[in-house]
Amino acid sequence: MAMDEENSTVEKRIRMDEASVVLLRKRLADLETRRAHLDHVVPAEVWQELVEISRYLEQAEEKIREHCLALSAEVNQVRTEMVSKLEQYNLWRKQMRQIEEQFLINIVRPGCQLKLAIRQRETLERAYQRMVAEIQCEGYASQQELEADIRQVLAYDEASSDAKDEKLEEELEQEETPSESLYRVTADDVEEAISKEALLREFKRVVLPKIHSDTSDTPDEVFMTVYEVMEKQDSLLMEAYIVEYRGEIQPEPESDVLVDLNRVRAAQKRCRRLCVQLQHRLDRLKQEMSLQELEDPEKVKENMQHQREELLIRIRTEAENILHWREKVEDLVKLYQENHKQRGESNE
Repeated sequence: MAMDEENSTVEKRIRMDEASVVLLRKRLADLETRRAHLDHVVPAEVWQELVEISRYLEQAEEKIREHCLALSAEVNQVRTEMVSKLEQYNLWRKQMRQIEEQFLINIVRPGCQLKLAIRQRETLERAYQRMVAEIQCEGYASQQELEADIRQVLAYDEASSDAKDEKLEEELEQEETPSESLYRVTADDVEEAISKEALLREFKRVVLPKIHSDTSDTPDEVFMTVYEVMEKQDSLLMEAYIVEYRGEIQPEPESDVLVDLNRVRAAQKRCRRLCVQLQHRLDRLKQEMSLQELEDPEKVKENMQHQREELLIRIRTEAENILHWREKVEDLVKLYQENHKQRGESNE
């Protein structure tokens, strides 16, 4: 609260000094016009007033330069904070991606393989139980009919086994149905697209030369991270990188003080906004990550590897069960023959 009041006081003082410069420049211009319309002899009081206003204007402009210097220091401080948040975001996002990749490798894929193996084993088990019931109730007219059924069941099982990889990919894929709203373009959409196009041009002009291997010695990892932001057209991160790679802002003594003041003010507003937005992005990312993912990502990976081992053990067990039920299906001919023989003996 105190900081907001202090900022408000500083802003009021700057606006007052800015108004003084504008007023003094107007008075000086009016005097110059008045002097130009006088005869060759300019009254001493006019010269005196010109000198005084020029001196006051110079003092007022010097105050604006001091404001620019102070604002520049504040902007650079906020910029440093913003860059720190950007680095923190990239670090957490990298950790999260690594954990997501480990989760996919160690949990999701083995889990899908286990689910498909269980389905395959259950299908064989049901086929076996159906065929046993058929044999017991004389459902097969001949041994050849049973053998044909066995071949069909085993062929289907082999096809299921061969198709596991395709099924696995199907299990992992998520359907992406375009929303109807994607085909409705509004004026706001057009305006946003134009703003993003301008931002992209600024990004390519300011950032790319600073990270590309042909024009810089930036590490490949940094280049890939920044380039991915451009490919995804993440406006917030693109703008943050522009501010980072443009460097610290400095007053420009050669430029008009009011123009320089507006430039520094715009940079201040931009840095403050980016800092707040990055903090919101960090907060959301933090909510998505567990405490252990934040503090000890290696422990999380280790736990997932243990879970993977448990899943692989169950997959091996299911694979053995599948072989077991295939053998039992193959042995149904013996059961048929024994059952047929017993019925023949009982009929005798």
